[in-house]
Amino acid sequence: MHFVSKIDKAAAVTPPVYQTNSKGFLRATYADRAIGSVHMGVGVCFLAPAGEVKPHLHSFEESFYVLEGNVTAQVAGQSYSLRPGDFGLIRTGLPHAWRNEAGEPARWIEMQAPQPRPLDYAEDTFFVNGNPGVEGSLLTGHFDEAQLPRPGGPSQMEGFNPTTGVAIKMFVDRSFGAIHQSLFLIQYLPGAKIDPHDHTFEESYLIVGGRVRATADGKTYDLGPGDVIWTGVGCIHSFENTGSEPVRWIETQAPLPPAKEVFRFERDWAQYK
Repeated sequence: MHFVSKIDKAAAVTPPVYQTNSKGFLRATYADRAIGSVHMGVGVCFLAPAGEVKPHLHSFEESFYVLEGNVTAQVAGQSYSLRPGDFGLIRTGLPHAWRNEAGEPARWIEMQAPQPRPLDYAEDTFFVNGNPGVEGSLLTGHFDEAQLPRPGGPSQMEGFNPTTGVAIKMFVDRSFGAIHQSLFLIQYLPGAKIDPHDHTFEESYLIVGGRVRATADGKTYDLGPGDVIWTGVGCIHSFENTGSEPVRWIETQAPLPPAKEVFRFERDWAQYK
């Protein structure tokens, strides 16, 4: 199973659970149960100048990557000023709030796992007044170009063997402190490809630069900036950069991949057919 879509701010809405507890906050969700996912909730968040999301906590993990603008995260009583390239992990049950104190809109990817529950089933987001006494801090980092590994060099991803022309920069994973998910940037140089394979976990991919030929369940798509593809457990998929420029996307995975046997490549089993 897979799903292809495109981020459209005009279609972004304030999620029902935030409607009375936020101002200037919108979310364009691209991976959740509505499209077949059972493990993740992923979307692009938009926060207008002077906008806010009031203090709250979740019974799931939340990671993020800032795409545009500046936003302030208030986490367990501490304030963090975030800018494009910043990423982080908000652990389960950790109180946090968002504010845009700048004069420009802010935009970030938000990844939630385990998948948030339907409102008509059970609650998993709780707005809190003041400090509920939960201790903790935001786990955060920053990405710049100098950190992008050399294509084909040692992989930062557990269980991934280096592939010519492919570079991965891990943001959030087991070593960062995550329990339920991973978040990272991946780049394919022109001509780079990964052969058909599947996983024991779901993945989502938001293209942020360049173009890529994506194949999933035997169907092929030409994807560019703002396009999104989600692949479910067992979906056979592959990617190839057939253009003349690098392609990049921000990828999420849930559940957290195992330390070994992360990829099941079709080529490895073809001899037995």
